[in-house]
Amino acid sequence: MKTKLLFIALLVSTFINAQSIEFTSSELTTAEIGSTIKVDYKYTIAADGYIYCAIELLDDWTWNANVANAELEPAVAGTEVTGSFNLTIPENTTPTVDLTGNLNYKIKIELKQNRNDWLAGAYPATQINMTASTASVGKIDNSLKNVKVFPNPADGFIQLKGINDLYNSNIKITNVLGKEVFKSNLTDSKVNISNLKSGIYILTIQSENKLKNIKFIK
Repeated sequence: MKTKLLFIALLVSTFINAQSIEFTSSELTTAEIGSTIKVDYKYTIAADGYIYCAIELLDDWTWNANVANAELEPAVAGTEVTGSFNLTIPENTTPTVDLTGNLNYKIKIELKQNRNDWLAGAYPATQINMTASTASVGKIDNSLKNVKVFPNPADGFIQLKGINDLYNSNIKITNVLGKEVFKSNLTDSKVNISNLKSGIYILTIQSENKLKNIKFIK
């Protein structure tokens, strides 16, 4: 009887220690902003628990911000239980090409006994390349085409018309020799050029990976 109880205890202990979770869908390497990503997973847990899945913005491996997440509660007890989550990438997500320093996107999934007690997790090292949506690129193209500078010639400042849809954009001004004389985030339609010498300049507006150059005279 004692041997039988020890055997049962060993089986239970083995099952508990074998609690795990993993992705079963293809490795996520790229995602289009605005799209919905389906991720499949498989887990083993001894008692009903909790699953959390997220795409995060990291600074190397340090959490910086949440991009999209999903959860399952309860995650029913069982062996090699399968499931899937749909993660929608928000429209205001910064494309990977515009990230600076060690910022990057990665996905993770965690299995917990409850919301606080961690049991297992999967943390792929592959960075996710976030790309602008086709619709977003087309919208940016149209917006850039409509941008105009006035007055031209100008004196103390120039005004940018048609920039309302150009979020997360940057501007710079270079002289005819290609030297950069001004650079800023596009936060205002008015640009102060009072400190520039008289001459011909090129204003460059960059929105995601799209550019427009406009010549003006001071």
